[in-house]
Amino acid sequence: MSLPKLLRRYILLLLALPALLPLAGPANARLAEGAANHITPPESYFGFRLGSDHKLADYHQIIAYFKQLDAASDRLQMQNLGQTTEGNDLYVAFISAPENLAQLERWQRVQARLADPRPLAEREAAELLAQARSVVLINCSIHATEVGATQMSPELAYDLVTDESPAGRAIRQNVITIVLPCHNPDGQLLVVEWYRKYLGTPFERAELPRLYHKYAGHDNNRDWFMFTQKETRLTVAKLYNLWHPHLTLDMHQMGGTGARMFVPPYLDPIEPNVDPVQVALVNQLGLHVQGVLTAQGKTGVVSNAIFDAWSPARAYPHYHAGVRLLIETASAALASPVTIKPGELRAGLGYDARQRSWNFPAPWPGGLWRLRDIVEYDLAAAKAALQHAAQQREFWLRSLFEVRRRACQSAGAYVIPRRQFDPQGLLDLLGILQTGLVEIHQAQEDFRAAGAPFTQGDFLVALGQPFGSFAKALLATQEYPQILGREGKPQAPYDVTAHTLPLFLGVEVFAVEQMPDCRRRPAEVTGGVRVTGEAEAGLFALDRRNTASYRAVNALLKQGVPVATVAQEFVAGDRAWPAGTFLVGGGENARAIRDLLRNDALLASPHGSPSTVELYGLTQPPALPRRPLAASRVGLYQSWVANMDEGWTRWVLEDYGFAYTALSNADLLARDLRNSFEVIILPDQKASTLEAGHSPTQMPAEYAGGLGELGIRKLRQFVDGGGTLITLESACELVLNHFWLQVADVTAGLERGKLNAPGSLLRVIADSDHPLAYGAPREVAVLFSNGPAFRVQKGRAVLTFPPHGLLLSGWLQGEEYLREQAALVEAPLGEGRVLLFGFRPQFRAQMRATYRFLFNALLRER
Repeated sequence: MSLPKLLRRYILLLLALPALLPLAGPANARLAEGAANHITPPESYFGFRLGSDHKLADYHQIIAYFKQLDAASDRLQMQNLGQTTEGNDLYVAFISAPENLAQLERWQRVQARLADPRPLAEREAAELLAQARSVVLINCSIHATEVGATQMSPELAYDLVTDESPAGRAIRQNVITIVLPCHNPDGQLLVVEWYRKYLGTPFERAELPRLYHKYAGHDNNRDWFMFTQKETRLTVAKLYNLWHPHLTLDMHQMGGTGARMFVPPYLDPIEPNVDPVQVALVNQLGLHVQGVLTAQGKTGVVSNAIFDAWSPARAYPHYHAGVRLLIETASAALASPVTIKPGELRAGLGYDARQRSWNFPAPWPGGLWRLRDIVEYDLAAAKAALQHAAQQREFWLRSLFEVRRRACQSAGAYVIPRRQFDPQGLLDLLGILQTGLVEIHQAQEDFRAAGAPFTQGDFLVALGQPFGSFAKALLATQEYPQILGREGKPQAPYDVTAHTLPLFLGVEVFAVEQMPDCRRRPAEVTGGVRVTGEAEAGLFALDRRNTASYRAVNALLKQGVPVATVAQEFVAGDRAWPAGTFLVGGGENARAIRDLLRNDALLASPHGSPSTVELYGLTQPPALPRRPLAASRVGLYQSWVANMDEGWTRWVLEDYGFAYTALSNADLLARDLRNSFEVIILPDQKASTLEAGHSPTQMPAEYAGGLGELGIRKLRQFVDGGGTLITLESACELVLNHFWLQVADVTAGLERGKLNAPGSLLRVIADSDHPLAYGAPREVAVLFSNGPAFRVQKGRAVLTFPPHGLLLSGWLQGEEYLREQAALVEAPLGEGRVLLFGFRPQFRAQMRATYRFLFNALLRER
């Protein structure tokens, strides 16, 4: 759209604002006589005005206030969605007119019927749309250090319950507002405790020295298609999939030296499977919010800047016929005010905080910025969005219903063969799609599609269904567009550029132009343990190509069951078993082992992940030397500079049953490393951060420092003495700088403009004879995020970039620098070895096709 058109629309919007502003006035002026006399205002309840300098209410206090509102008013109902990762209750509040709350089940059923237009005749759809309410989900502070939205939520709830103005009544009548006061209670409690502890000390503004989500940290809002974390799963199952919200306000904070608030429109690129109507609606809503705040005198609100809408990892509503209104407000230092001088304001992507522009009409001049400012901006934005949802109820409902109806008319389908290289990858893929409400069928007969034969039992996903865009976004490969920014240079992506689930999971899928013409039924997706072959055998083969085999092996080793491997391929029954196949049993107590193998509890994950495993009974053992296996004693370095990759590593190790010991700086320095561990892992973290950690002037002494010279020397001695040191992505630089390996990083010193692969799926070739590559196909996709690539003088390249055709999905600039260089290297040192991963094999618990390269390093021969 041209700039003049946008300006004309913006001016028209501003002219309309006077009619939209009643809700912005003081709360007391809007109350009918006596309407709120029995309801305690937040300031009276907490003893301070929320957002006051140096004061934070914690999650328990905030929920206690919501419960008091629930008891005092028939306009608010609390629900407990379930327990969080660390055992706190995740509460949500439904706020609406009493007659709406009295019929919540009815409105939920109406939403469910409108979510699938296929069985609805036009008259029936029109009747439901006339009855239905706008449903708005307000998700506060998923990032726990972004404290403002959670502090704002009691004031929002109080105002929604007590406001008797025409605008306030319209919101209650026309909207079911769902407020999640804090998406991350565990982290909020940690942050508030830390802030209170050091308030008034030199460390008042010190960073929390651990992740504010136990595993994901700041990445907990990148989990909206993998569904690994409890909070994600609870929100999807009990809010998104039940209530199908039309609007989701996702309330965050950002850096403090630019705009005071961001609202959409988003920057390009927009992920191509987001319906154009959804894009237009979020643009309209964002500009409405910007206009309301600007008219209220709240300066510094920017749109069409900083943030894009490319990844489904951040935007579940975009693929479920909703709108995600991202709201990012400038941060203070938690509850401590900050002063930003005019000269400290900076330009950002798509705007300059020092200059007025069409998308930044009223720059903030700089000055004092407080938590109270954040609360007031957030409160105004939430009310503006709710007022829009109330006034434009029919427009929102009809528009998003048509998005679903149009989705059901989409052509095309995907065929997913049931026989896959990695059965666990298939189970994971189908489970993710079903969690996202994608309908999956299975063929009841052999068929052909796109000229290729397929077999009975293969899975079929039609794109012509209400949430087919979710399937297509995840099953297709991505071509991230090159967008030129300032000075004609490519605009850097906000996050990763690839989200191709089949490549993440090692599953083969086929896109076809239309749904195959064959008999089919709804899919049955099940996991568990299957025992095949010779049922009474005493020795079983377990295929390492199945990622779940590692979970089974760890469980068996903990039960004392012998597990071995073989270094060559063998034939048993009607199939060939690859080098690295696990052999289970073969000793005494064969019957007890068989009973154990048949128990699905063998595959239990502490994180609830499903598994599928086949154990094949061998009539006779292969005529090959068996190499008995044992679980390594694993140390995982845990810097006091909180590290998301460390958290994800813990989650993945726990999910697959690998025991580990977290090593702080003090632990690492105090222990005899070689006699304590066979393997130590350094997660992805900059070498300078690993070495130096926090400055002692910035953190309390117990959290200051890093590995230091002594820690690095101890790691070198650990390897010299026979240990295995695993370094992930950026951590490789530390050992390349200090261990004098005969390996070089060919990307060192390259400008970003020459080589750029910001979270792209690249092709590598595996050395299938190397034990680290056991269970892997010859060609593998790795998620490469501008990590190192290696030239090897001494050592062995386990994964190597091919001479051409590296990019599989996403964006790659400078392919020539990676060609025929190594992505994974085994470098000998003394009696031990260093494993250099130029990528993160366990990236966000998403890259499951590359888990095995890490897991193989954690199993040792006895």
